Amino acid sequence: MESALLKLRPKNYPNLTLSSRTDGGVHALNASAHFDIVRKTDTVYDGQFITYNMNKHFMKNDISIFVKNCIRVNDTFSARYNAIRRTYLYRLAVIKPSIKLNERESIIRLIPIEEWKRCHFIRASNFDIALFKEASKYFVGYHDFTTFKKFDKLKETKSNRRDIFEFNIKPGTPCVTSYSQNRESYFDHWDIEIKGRGFVHNQIRRMIGALITVAIGKLEPESIKLMLQIPSKHSWHHHIQTGPPDGLYLCNVEYNPEDLVYTEGRTFDEVKSDCDE
Repeated sequence: MESALLKLRPKNYPNLTLSSRTDGGVHALNASAHFDIVRKTDTVYDGQFITYNMNKHFMKNDISIFVKNCIRVNDTFSARYNAIRRTYLYRLAVIKPSIKLNERESIIRLIPIEEWKRCHFIRASNFDIALFKEASKYFVGYHDFTTFKKFDKLKETKSNRRDIFEFNIKPGTPCVTSYSQNRESYFDHWDIEIKGRGFVHNQIRRMIGALITVAIGKLEPESIKLMLQIPSKHSWHHHIQTGPPDGLYLCNVEYNPEDLVYTEGRTFDEVKSDCDE
């Protein structure tokens, strides 16, 4: 994205700051970022001009990024710290109980090619979605998610308290072409929508992994409550497998509408004064 902005020949280097940091392999349907860009003349870049030229650069170089909109905001705005809510989606596909496979038979041949690396496919025939839902209720609210964070010795003293606003689980649908839709479906799809202001490293993928372990009967739902009540890397059950990034999507980043309005001459001291009030 910075390379695309450099095509506009700005006076400065347009360092770009993303609203959210995601693991490799995680998808983004709708993300945001901010950058400072100064024109060599006294005029200001037009947002539509920036959008058009960035997308032109991406299309020309076969880069899978599309800019939907570009607006001017105050110099104090941060795409990361001004965000008030982030919505993530995790897509699960569980093999139907009626599908019988022998131990040496892989489920790979049953996966539609359109869904490759786009969904987490589970082979366990004893998967209980009711247990999955029951255990997920413990995550809602303000908790210390140290147990559900990937351990990093350099950041072990950093606060891991986060607020989960919503944890919704509903039936999903396969993202396939009409050709695959006409074939037999071997999986039950589930969409897990998680909303919060922010998340610690690997939190969502580890939460999903823990819930899957509950759903297949290897962990009691109440174990999730204990893992939150005793936040520690030692509370993590090592037989839990962290959910792969394939099924995780950053769906939306929300801001207060007034933060997206540019005010001429607005200074940092004025913004700080408003926050203090």
